[in-house]
Amino acid sequence: MDKNYKHSDLTKKIIVAVILLLFFQSCVISEFKPESKTYDYKKILSETGKSYVYRTRIHLYDNDFSGLIVIKSEKTGHRIVFLNEIGMKFFDIELLPRSYKIHHIFKPMNKKMLIKLLVSDFNFILMNDIKSENKFLKEKKSEEIVIKPKKVKNIYYFDKGTLLPKEAFKYSAFRKTTLLNYKNYNTEIPQNISIKHKNIKFAMELSFLK
Repeated sequence: MDKNYKHSDLTKKIIVAVILLLFFQSCVISEFKPESKTYDYKKILSETGKSYVYRTRIHLYDNDFSGLIVIKSEKTGHRIVFLNEIGMKFFDIELLPRSYKIHHIFKPMNKKMLIKLLVSDFNFILMNDIKSENKFLKEKKSEEIVIKPKKVKNIYYFDKGTLLPKEAFKYSAFRKTTLLNYKNYNTEIPQNISIKHKNIKFAMELSFLK
């Protein structure tokens, strides 16, 4: 077969793949329109020096872990400790502005993929990807305010009255991949937080204690 024909055929396939990628990605973004106004949105669990305790259940494939998660807001980021009911520590992770530090992790959970997933999810929950250079949008149907942080494929919805987050999602080129919900606020603290992945069997539910 002619080498030029092979090269041309490969080029066509690459072009088609790129077009499809842009099309499916635009399907998610097309639900929104630009918003010229800026909003004084509020981040959760961010009061420096304060600890927030949640009863937590993590479901990973066929395994369930339950206990308490302590989220401490610090000047440099957040410290997250997950303990079971008798005080055994599952993990102790420190989220930093551009990295993270593992202080402790339970041996069966010491998997690179799981650590990366936990770090990504807690950064997502705590809105650490929202920086000063955000893009404000409005959903076309509901006129709800959303934030699209730069450099990440995340969308956050905010309540019009309180400007507190109420839900969010991550998306890939083809669909929404991770769903996040904040519910039942009391003094700007969500009493319930849930996150669920659609492409892997991983979910986490948090219920506020103190």
